[in-house]
Amino acid sequence: MQQWRSSVDKTFWQKTWRLALPVSLQSMLFAVLGLVDVIMVSQLGEAQVAAVGIGNRIVFFNFLLIVGVSGAVGVLAAQYFGAGKMEGVRRTLLQSWVCAILLTLPFAVAYRVFPEQIVSLVSDDPSFVKHAHDYLYISGWTIIFVAVVVPLESALRAIGEAKMPTYVGLLAVVVNAVLNALLIFGLYGFPEMGLAGAALGTTISRAAQTVVLLVVTYISYKKVLPTVEDIEPARTPKARKRYFTVAWPMIIHDGAWAMGVLVYSIIFAKLGVTELAIISLLSPIEGVLISAFFGFSVAAATILGHELGAENYQRAFHQSWSFLVISVSIAFIMGVSIWFSSGLVGEWLAKANTPNLELSLNVTLVLALGMFLKVFNMVGIGGVLRSGGDIKYSIFIDIFGQWGIGIPLAVLTGIVFGWPLHWVLTAILAEEVVKAGLTTYRIYGRKWLKNLVNEDEEAIAA
Repeated sequence: MQQWRSSVDKTFWQKTWRLALPVSLQSMLFAVLGLVDVIMVSQLGEAQVAAVGIGNRIVFFNFLLIVGVSGAVGVLAAQYFGAGKMEGVRRTLLQSWVCAILLTLPFAVAYRVFPEQIVSLVSDDPSFVKHAHDYLYISGWTIIFVAVVVPLESALRAIGEAKMPTYVGLLAVVVNAVLNALLIFGLYGFPEMGLAGAALGTTISRAAQTVVLLVVTYISYKKVLPTVEDIEPARTPKARKRYFTVAWPMIIHDGAWAMGVLVYSIIFAKLGVTELAIISLLSPIEGVLISAFFGFSVAAATILGHELGAENYQRAFHQSWSFLVISVSIAFIMGVSIWFSSGLVGEWLAKANTPNLELSLNVTLVLALGMFLKVFNMVGIGGVLRSGGDIKYSIFIDIFGQWGIGIPLAVLTGIVFGWPLHWVLTAILAEEVVKAGLTTYRIYGRKWLKNLVNEDEEAIAA
């Protein structure tokens, strides 16, 4: 107990809240970008809502690939900063930018050239395909901006600067909401573009976010930005090996997990356009709530990374459980509050023109039930285990849970047995239970307590 108290002191809590609150707010703002599209488009019809939901899911696939690339920044840059090596932070950011852009460009071209073929893989409903085609054709380009923004945000967080990206993200949300209102409904003389207006508004807001973030970083945090002198050190075999040892497993992990998210969408589409529209409307709302805890995951990865970079292993172990206990406790209270407020939730769903109100309310309550499990796994895997570069086991937990438990149960209950959507989602929660057990076992095992920046290359490769 005395060791825990000395590890979790006033400074720890100050650093945690200073990182967690801005990052959580920024993550919520990112989720709100997609939610703004869905809520405004809900006034246009069920097929349009489903189209926006699928369009966002497809773009989200690329977002997770970029997050996988940026994960190396979060892990390595945090430890470099803890070891007082800013040149390592810049080098890692440069490597991540190159990888993110190279991974993103082929998808951006595909979304522009083959949008109809891509959305048809989800559902062949004619009205859905038409609207989804329009949305993906325009909004697909946003992933180029994401490839620039996400690694830079990760680098800024790694050095403890979380507020500025949050303010820029808030600007993007405001711009997105205003443009959506103007372009979807044709207000104040703007063209009434409907679904295409939502896609265009999102694209412009992403571009504005990218430009502003780069300019402000150049003015106030120039030490983070790579220079010409950093190119050659980043290209050396030693630097590339160190980077890709962490980055490739994260890219594979996040890519496989994102592909699973798309598979879930295809399964829900097989249940019907109404079910797909419900998921398209409620998933962004769940995303906003869960993203409120993303700050704890980033704070855990950053603060624990600093401790591991300084080789304070015992402190890191005790601090990891503090992150988990506080985040899960808050998530549990939120979930219970939603259950007790089901009447108010039902009224809100009715005002949002949600299809099949009774089914939508049942789905909402199931999503609230699983919130604390998802938060535990997000902080435990994405924060604690990743802080020490324990990537391979993290891949095993997530991929086994999703592809070995969740997706087979979704197919069995939804397509084979024909259960209602809310019971299918209840069955899928078994995935989160299994992942939580495996994560707890790994954290207690302490194999994630590793320093990645002071060890020799042979040890890192091993």
